[in-house]
Amino acid sequence: MTSPPVSSRRAPASSTARPFKAVIFDAYGTLLRNDDLVLIPRRIVADHGLSARIEEVWRAWSELYFEATQLAPFRTLREIEAQILPRVLRQFDVGADAAPYVELFFQVTTTIELYPETREVLNALGRVRSAIVSNADHEHVAAWNFSLPVEFILISESVRAYKPHRLVFERALERLGLAPHEVLHVGDSDVDDVKGAKEAGLRVAWVNRDGRARRPDVPPPDFEIRDLSQLLLLLRHD
Repeated sequence: MTSPPVSSRRAPASSTARPFKAVIFDAYGTLLRNDDLVLIPRRIVADHGLSARIEEVWRAWSELYFEATQLAPFRTLREIEAQILPRVLRQFDVGADAAPYVELFFQVTTTIELYPETREVLNALGRVRSAIVSNADHEHVAAWNFSLPVEFILISESVRAYKPHRLVFERALERLGLAPHEVLHVGDSDVDDVKGAKEAGLRVAWVNRDGRARRPDVPPPDFEIRDLSQLLLLLRHD
């Protein structure tokens, strides 16, 4: 099936018209499938016979997660989930132990696979440098049973900050030795990836695989693509 055309949302001319020297990729939902996280709210609803919809539990969990990742001091995802999942249960009047759901979160996020086009796209970048920037713990990356042709993998536990915090993107730029306008960030989250990278001065390609609407407070990406295979066309046109 032919891919739909790349959305031509481009930043203004001037420095943004220069070719990209590097691409940094989000991991989960961009290079790696991240479809099974809904298992956590689904299991909570099923285990406790909740009348609440799965989407309601998902929303409560997501809001607490985002809030927790942006608070100081830094905490790993394991520490965060151990703190917020009991709060999610309490919101729905469940007094059960949250530990099984914390373990389910790590089971789901450490049992992953690449999107079909991932390796082909990374191998086709040629002289364009590449790296991965991910909100992840060391135990996540340790569970990857594959290697990818990128210069480095930068994770939140190493930076001690989570996207969309600009420090994550600035640290990646430091490692690359490049200016923001020379780097394209590619990711699937409108907040973590689009908003975060734009605020750090990078251009952004939003991987919007399922046609989601962008949140009102998120600036438009420079490009919008349906999958990674469209990235190569975008780079050839840059």
